[in-house]
Amino acid sequence: MKFLKFLESNILYIFWFLVYFTIAWLILGANQTSFIIVSIIYGTSVGIALSPIGEAILRLTEGCRLPATEEEQSYLIPLFEEVYENAKEFNPELNSDIQLYILDDMYVNAFAIGRNTVGVTRGAMNTLSADELKGVLAHELGHITHGHTKALLLSFIGNFFFSVIVWVLRVLLSIFQFAANVFAHFNVVGVVLSIFAFTTNLLEEISILVFVNLSQIILSLNSRFNETQADTFAYEVGYGRELISALYMLQRISMNGTVSLSERLKSSHPHIADRIRHMEQLENQDIILRDMA
Repeated sequence: MKFLKFLESNILYIFWFLVYFTIAWLILGANQTSFIIVSIIYGTSVGIALSPIGEAILRLTEGCRLPATEEEQSYLIPLFEEVYENAKEFNPELNSDIQLYILDDMYVNAFAIGRNTVGVTRGAMNTLSADELKGVLAHELGHITHGHTKALLLSFIGNFFFSVIVWVLRVLLSIFQFAANVFAHFNVVGVVLSIFAFTTNLLEEISILVFVNLSQIILSLNSRFNETQADTFAYEVGYGRELISALYMLQRISMNGTVSLSERLKSSHPHIADRIRHMEQLENQDIILRDMA
């Protein structure tokens, strides 16, 4: 049941990971040996990424740190522990060793990494009220509850190895293009090879451009669904009004202007107004149900 919920919440991430896997397999020969090689590479990478060591490496690369000052410990930790306890009461399967971290950036943000990391920026700590922070923390615990962070790691790993393969292909094609251009000075065969190399390079660049943009659109669609799901979790745990207040604050300080269609398609988050509307609809539905009872 837990796996089915994970699959339902992250189907596009998983599907695109399989696309990356298939591309790597096809490029390496599409045979049993290449399948085993790709499986070992991807399996090992996923295992490391989802391990405590992998999560610690991700925290290090992102610049996360534990609350250190008296203000951070006396202010943030009690807020987190309150929300965490309510989240575990709502979902007993939630990991029991999730920790709070801080990122020393001044923009307002919060994040979840792997299976046991939730964090907030200094900007969020300084801008949002205590109640608003509770709503945001509940949202991040929603990401961990639904396995969004694990699915993101799958996508990251798939994209990383795809990028390596693309880099190798570009190097090989550049070498081929250089050699063909040299031979083009000597005979007709060289000219033909040069034209073929140029055409192959052009088709490769177009294919990669289309694939990368399609990938961003598809993965962003799943990401926007995940954000709505995490918002709903925060509401179910009891921090709906607090998250609504935090979203209104984000809306007030947002500097975004008109967003193009391409940017909207590739956005990892729904529009803030849409998130607020969703949360207020949940609130209104509960009010109606209570009035009917």
